[in-house]
Amino acid sequence: MQRLRLYDLRNSRLPGLIGACVGDTLTITQAVNDAQRRLLMCREATDDGWWGTWAEVAFNVSRCEPYITLPREIARLEALNACDRPVLIRNQFYEYLNFGNGRMPKLARRCSQINTLQSYTRNNAVTFTDLYNAPQYINVVITDDRDIGKKTLIGGLNSAGNIVTSTNAQTQVQGEFVVMNSPFVRTVTLWNSITAIQKDTTYGIVHYYQFDPDTGDEVLLLSMEPTEQTASYRRYYFHNLPRGCCPTPGTSDNVLVQVTAIAKLDLIPVVVDTDYCLIQSKEAIIEECQSIRYAGMDSPQAKQLAVEAHVRAVEYLNGELNHFIGKNQVAVGVKPFGSAKLNRQLIGKLW
Repeated sequence: MQRLRLYDLRNSRLPGLIGACVGDTLTITQAVNDAQRRLLMCREATDDGWWGTWAEVAFNVSRCEPYITLPREIARLEALNACDRPVLIRNQFYEYLNFGNGRMPKLARRCSQINTLQSYTRNNAVTFTDLYNAPQYINVVITDDRDIGKKTLIGGLNSAGNIVTSTNAQTQVQGEFVVMNSPFVRTVTLWNSITAIQKDTTYGIVHYYQFDPDTGDEVLLLSMEPTEQTASYRRYYFHNLPRGCCPTPGTSDNVLVQVTAIAKLDLIPVVVDTDYCLIQSKEAIIEECQSIRYAGMDSPQAKQLAVEAHVRAVEYLNGELNHFIGKNQVAVGVKPFGSAKLNRQLIGKLW
């Protein structure tokens, strides 16, 4: 099966249907990205999503700091598995239910009454690793010399606990603008916390390190991809992560535990011909692009055509799911008696 690329759509019947030339990459790119975003978030989409919008991933989670921060291509975790057993995923409201268990983790030992392995959603994080031993400088390192002269904006609190502000072209903004005029640049500000990071579109990956002014130690906080402009990533907390059940090779049994998950993928907009689309149905994207075009016309007939095109797009996506997964192979597991198996109850055997 061939993965769908922007190149495949640009050389299909799509340009003519939306009134664009084959060489008008900007118009085609905008239409394709808008269509993918609408199909991902339309009401017909299920929790699992369309074909190609999920993936199985693995993370190494520390028992000392049981958090994982997801990369930008993952919107959320649909299902988790640790030590050969599923893990419950709780949303942020779960810990604030009346008569519930409250917020995790519990600081007092007598409050830690929840022994079940569970995962809890946290606020979106700006960096993969939090700033610690504050205050710290931030070192910005580029990997491509063509990015010299590009800018990045770092926001947060300085060593005095105040919001950092600066002036850019006579406009005051929250944060410190850093011009990447060399492969390595250090911020002027000593930071107590980082709350926002932005950067220009670059040719290479940009790394952000915390730098300790007392010891000179560096710790990698974040790496941003070339097309990435703002930093915001989903974070999850694990409660009661077991020890020694499935350690990462080469590490202590009690330090890292490998967790697998089914991840719902997020849209990374296509930019150039070689970029892959998240929605894998060419016909669905073409129909949704037409729906967007009709929706922008001031005509009652055009509105009806927009609805019909969207319906056809969803039909193509459902047909694609049936083609690759099948209608009769849904994932269903039923255990009406839980773990109370007959052989455990010494009742007898099923014949």
